[in-house]
Amino acid sequence: MLGIILFSLFISYTAYLGLCFLRHRNLARKIGLPYVSFPISSHNILFLSLFETRLVPYVINTWLSPKLADFIYSSAFKTRWAAKDRLHRRHGGVYMLITPSVSTCMVCDASVASQICMSRHGFPKPIKQYGALEMYGPNIVTVRCPNGFLHWHLAFRVSANVSQSEGSQWAHLRRHTATPFNERNSALVWEETIRQTNEMVQYWEDEHSRSSSASEFILTGAREDILKFTLNIICSVGYGVKLPFRPVLENSTESAEDLFKDAITPSPGYHFTFRSAMEYLNKHITSMFIANGLLPKGIPRSVLPFFKKDFDAFDDIGRYLRALVSTAETKATLSQNLIDGLIRSKQKIYKDQGLDPELTDDEILGNLFVFTIAGHETTAVSLRFALVLLALNQDAQEYLYEGIREATYDEPHNPVEWDYRRVYPKLVSPLCVMLETLRMYPPVADIPRWTGDSAVNITYQNQPYLLPPHVYVNVNASGLHYSEEYWGPDAAVFLAKNEGGGLSGPGLEYDTIHKPVRGSYIPFSDGFRSCIGKKFAQVEFVVAMAIIFREYRVMLAKSNERETGDDLRRRAEKALGESTAFITLSMRDEVPLLFQKRCVSKA
Repeated sequence: MLGIILFSLFISYTAYLGLCFLRHRNLARKIGLPYVSFPISSHNILFLSLFETRLVPYVINTWLSPKLADFIYSSAFKTRWAAKDRLHRRHGGVYMLITPSVSTCMVCDASVASQICMSRHGFPKPIKQYGALEMYGPNIVTVRCPNGFLHWHLAFRVSANVSQSEGSQWAHLRRHTATPFNERNSALVWEETIRQTNEMVQYWEDEHSRSSSASEFILTGAREDILKFTLNIICSVGYGVKLPFRPVLENSTESAEDLFKDAITPSPGYHFTFRSAMEYLNKHITSMFIANGLLPKGIPRSVLPFFKKDFDAFDDIGRYLRALVSTAETKATLSQNLIDGLIRSKQKIYKDQGLDPELTDDEILGNLFVFTIAGHETTAVSLRFALVLLALNQDAQEYLYEGIREATYDEPHNPVEWDYRRVYPKLVSPLCVMLETLRMYPPVADIPRWTGDSAVNITYQNQPYLLPPHVYVNVNASGLHYSEEYWGPDAAVFLAKNEGGGLSGPGLEYDTIHKPVRGSYIPFSDGFRSCIGKKFAQVEFVVAMAIIFREYRVMLAKSNERETGDDLRRRAEKALGESTAFITLSMRDEVPLLFQKRCVSKA
């Protein structure tokens, strides 16, 4: 009897999926765009979990044809970037992907991408995919935007219910959160990045040097150090908590001033020190989101002992953030860091005129948390990609070095004395390296949107198409960035020096930088959705590159004496090619790097 029941359920479910698939196929035919079909949703958890193993990608790459491999990779958001624009070459710049659960409009056409990004009223973000980010409170990412949404390199696929009334809340949060990101804050980013870069390089020289003179050292793994580096910067510039790169442990006290110092043990009532809580978030961000953002709040924690550390870290981070907010609210003079900027906005912006309510404490905490996640993870992965790409491309590295040398020729030898307003505008070559790194390895490889509750028109190849309500839209950033139509025959080659004409785009303010067709370069999104932390990330990346590569050149390092140069290149390219996306696109494997000191002279 049980077998009959299970068989009946299987048949019924299969029939249901078949009917859903036919409904989505008929919808695609009505739209009039080309369409392809796939039996599984791109957000199916079981399907996505297969790509966490090494076996499944190996089987796909080894046993399947390249066309079929691209088709499978393009059907899952974690691996879609690997297919680049190849599926679009076969099916068109815009086509429909049909699954039993959802219809998705796949976009790899610059004109259509620009229409989507620049639309004021159409193509909002699918709010239900961002709910886990509201662990500490409403924020600029998780509330509905009346004119679209603010995109800061985050693409979580989760569930939440959001009402239409939250459009006004987005405008309220947007006014307040934009205030702290200004030139005064960028100057703080500049100063703190110089301090952290100097300390990180000194740590590398002390711990990994191959000689007493520290003329060269090998990094077998840079991920943890670079994550610590970017986390320390956001802690300082975001919260006003200065953490040395190399911890100096002290005895814990109950003093509010000592709460954020490196301590041997956590303060009474805490499970983690401030640094260890933030580092735990760094290393276990996925389980933190599952435990505190996805699981129903009503489940007793006692029945989930395997998430105990995730619960403890969540509680401690919340307490630390509240302590920071409380301290900032009692300051006689506020600084230019992000938390003080939010407090200043809470106290002054629009309040006197009655135009906007003040920020609530939950909104401050929620936005601080989003600043933390978005403000260091994406920069860290971009720095890792850049180091490997420069090790693979020595010509690009020499272009970078010559640009740094020219920009700092008349500047003090000690970067601590570099003036942000004078030196930063001259550091064009590191910015070019950043832009090219983001082109080839965008932190968010595809940007999710949907049509919402209303039908929306797009124009593709001079033909109008009406997308019905509740149709998902995916803007394929990696496909656009690798398209030969927009980037020429060398689209797959790392070319840090890009020059030429074209339209302006986010991050492309300098005349010497190639300005691509609008919509073909979207690592910061574009238009009303452009990244609120773009300048923060640029300043951080640029000055870090300038300090490191002014003194050192980087090459691929051997794991053993038998490895040849071709072996090193194949291993590095394999690590780059096997990158996957969840929160951000990142390398799964480390690439050993050899740093050799340059003979620096003014001549």
